Amino acid sequence: MCSQREWFEELKPSSGTVSCAAKSSLLEVAGTGVIRGRLKKGQEIVLKNVLFIPELNDNLISVKQIQKAGYSVLFNYNKSIVKGKKKTFVLCELNSKGQYVSDFIPTFSNTYVAETEETELWHRRLGHSGNHALRKRELPTSASFCENCVFAKQSAEPIGKGNRRRENAPMRMIHSDLCGPVKPATLSGESYVLTFVDDHSRIYEVRLLKMKSDIAVKFKKFLKVNDTVKRIRCDNAKEYVSGELQKVARNAGVEIDPCPPYNPHFNGVAERMNRTLFDKARAMLYDSKLPKICWGYAIQAVAFLHNRILCML
Repeated sequence: MCSQREWFEELKPSSGTVSCAAKSSLLEVAGTGVIRGRLKKGQEIVLKNVLFIPELNDNLISVKQIQKAGYSVLFNYNKSIVKGKKKTFVLCELNSKGQYVSDFIPTFSNTYVAETEETELWHRRLGHSGNHALRKRELPTSASFCENCVFAKQSAEPIGKGNRRRENAPMRMIHSDLCGPVKPATLSGESYVLTFVDDHSRIYEVRLLKMKSDIAVKFKKFLKVNDTVKRIRCDNAKEYVSGELQKVARNAGVEIDPCPPYNPHFNGVAERMNRTLFDKARAMLYDSKLPKICWGYAIQAVAFLHNRILCML
């Protein structure tokens, strides 16, 4: 029985349970396979029908299974000797705790290592997206631990979800938020991020701004291209309720719908998308070791990838 997935040269899915005396409980069997390796003195060994049990604390070798394979096992003083028709070798030695311990060294499966590397590569290529996004593109997934994601995506407890219905067609209602100032500024001098999130599809666009006052110009360009927009949900920040942006909205036939003051969770769609945007951008910067001044490129890359993997959050 073995708990290390990477030790297996071959592994087939399997089910069942085994009794563990140490825990007085049953442990789940996740698969059965073959492990190849060698002893310290160089003898090559192939272990067949090995149970893969992820929750197992210590790997175990069954004397009974060795005997079933046609070998005899002799316990002589402080050693366990295995004898076969063609070879004899010392499998285990007695330690100070009275346990027979083997110096078996596994030959790690190159296939498993390659699969793990490919999965991690796709996770990074797609801006540290989750397994649900990878599955939608029929790409390999993994339960491996991503340290950069943990550093980048820590958060506070969420506020409960509402039951608001989505629009039944794209580009009718837009959620928007302005984030910043972000320090340091980008190489081009931008310090703010303006987001547009489609209520129906959750596709979003981002614009980098040097000053808050640029918001009206960016909105005018956005509404000129997306002329089906009828309503914009936003927070009650000054830049959204200012006369200049209100004038742009009136000329385009768009209603500005601000949420109550000091209640950002009422603009939850845009707030959540901003969190996703910055979480993934930070993870990409941590992973690539790029300086913080490159955050603008990371933000744009995350938006580009999000819209193309059709990740519904």
